[in-house]
Amino acid sequence: MRTNCDAVVIGSGFGGAVAACRLAQAGCSVTVLERGRRYDSNPFPRNWQNPSDGWLWEVRQGLFELKHFSHMMVVQGAGLGGGSLIYANVHLRAPKEVFNHGWPSGYSRPALDPYYDLVGYMLDINQITTAQFRPMPAKSSLMKRMAEAMGRAPQFCFPNIAVDFGEPQKLHTNKFGAQQEGCRFCGECDIGCNFHAKNTLDLNYLKLANDKGAEIETQCEVTRVTPAAGGGYLVDFLDHRQDRHPGELSANYVFLCAGAVNSTELLLRCRDQYGTLPKLSPRLGCNYSGNGDFLAFAFNTRERFMPSEGPTITTGIVYAHKDSNDETWFILEEGGYPKEIGSLLQILNPHKGLLADIELQSKSELTQLLRQNAPSPGAHPDADHSAVFLAMGRDRANGRLSLHPLTRALDIDWNMASNAPLYDAENALVKLVAEKMGGEAVANPFWRLFRLPVTVHNLGGCPLADAPDAGVLDAYGEVFGYPGLFVLDGAAIPVAIGANPSHTIAAVAERNIEAAIRRITNEKTWQAPERSFAKPIDDPLSDVIIPPEGVTPLVAR
Repeated sequence: MRTNCDAVVIGSGFGGAVAACRLAQAGCSVTVLERGRRYDSNPFPRNWQNPSDGWLWEVRQGLFELKHFSHMMVVQGAGLGGGSLIYANVHLRAPKEVFNHGWPSGYSRPALDPYYDLVGYMLDINQITTAQFRPMPAKSSLMKRMAEAMGRAPQFCFPNIAVDFGEPQKLHTNKFGAQQEGCRFCGECDIGCNFHAKNTLDLNYLKLANDKGAEIETQCEVTRVTPAAGGGYLVDFLDHRQDRHPGELSANYVFLCAGAVNSTELLLRCRDQYGTLPKLSPRLGCNYSGNGDFLAFAFNTRERFMPSEGPTITTGIVYAHKDSNDETWFILEEGGYPKEIGSLLQILNPHKGLLADIELQSKSELTQLLRQNAPSPGAHPDADHSAVFLAMGRDRANGRLSLHPLTRALDIDWNMASNAPLYDAENALVKLVAEKMGGEAVANPFWRLFRLPVTVHNLGGCPLADAPDAGVLDAYGEVFGYPGLFVLDGAAIPVAIGANPSHTIAAVAERNIEAAIRRITNEKTWQAPERSFAKPIDDPLSDVIIPPEGVTPLVAR
């Protein structure tokens, strides 16, 4: 590993992969430090009986990290490609009204659309309706019919997803030189696709970065960033490949892209624990959002939902309604999971499940119960009549990440009272859809038992702003007070997107890395080479029809 370079990129998710690729294409010497493992040639974990065998970050740097905070439960991924390894592939643009408040000058849908198009080209996004080698998944057709039955067909859409719909079980080379297969419709998107049918970041952006000379180091966890005496920065990290051996890199520029929670925590520790970045804005940690994430299920549906057939998410129903006090906006998407997980989820079945008869007193008891009931090797007979839903909405982004003054443990302060109406509306639509399916809705157990939100779409903590008293970063992602230090991931997003945020995170990163490279290289017109190939892409949310007064309001049951 080199010890000095032009730029260090910390993390390899939707911000880090974009930054590494473009910096390398611009001729900069780049080192990527990713705390997780490589999965490009190694299989993702599949030991269903042992959650410690490759699944958990806390056990030998596994794929998933679960963080329990007092007001929020956070699920994160770790690996080369970041969250793209375990997300549900959905790429929807933030509706234009998202940019009306909370963003610095220069941000709007028209301004970001060219960068959205560029991301869409890089990730080859398309809809489930374009799949030629498999019939439409049962759950996709069922959701479309349920939207029609509820009078919500104008709010239904097939989202763009980053999935290869080529011929299954047949290797081909994508336009970046990576090997992929077509989607097998196995429902394993959210646990890592061993067939590389997901257009994950290691198969496009990171592949190009590597080909252009970027050094990509995995299992290297950054612990602090310090301004160097002669300019630039020193980056300290732990090398998990060598039993947490400490290492150090120096670079003129640092691009922090470790994810909203981890990027914010690193800066908090640099300011409040180590004192290496004391001038960071008092707004550090603010504008945190769980993006309104709400996970729920329906059991014993009249028709077969077949959750293990198809990509994880293929459809969405938008809810948007204004009242005298506020506006509620969210999208409800159907989900899926591998057949082996079907048995585990049946413990939530209100008629037959284990949780129906057990009283739990704490979140730790619930977590332990879920771990003890490992999935069985075979499919559960009731799994085909079970559905899973994920809603995402525009919460108030009024959370705050901070370090406890005594223990230095990270925590999230989340105002449940002000965000409860959104969660309650999401829950009400789940109940309505489940009722139309002839089934029974069940919220995820952490919400049902403890009113604890579970989020996989963390945003904020280092918000973009026009001035230091309003945020941590300027409009191009550079940290106020620290030239050459940037944040280009979900931490920079100052508001809740409402829809799946990966597309917006990547588009904002494309915008801001372009500006950074123009400054670094002094090439005032530099742009990504692929800009000339990227064509306008239709965004399904733009075709959703919302009446001026909003959709039919929900009545909580």
